[in-house]
Amino acid sequence: MKKLFVTLATVAAYLFISIFTGWWAVTWIIWVFYFVYIVYLVYQDHQ
Repeated sequence: MKKLFVTLATVAAYLFISIFTGWWAVTWIIWVFYFVYIVYLVYQDHQ
């Protein structure tokens, strides 16, 4: 459930920043942070 909430929050932040600021080229950074977070969670689950 936590992963779902984080995913939805990430999508909302991405859309908010992209649509209201027009920074489509910069918002890829959000997905990089999201990727690192998911990798961290997967790593923790396997320990």
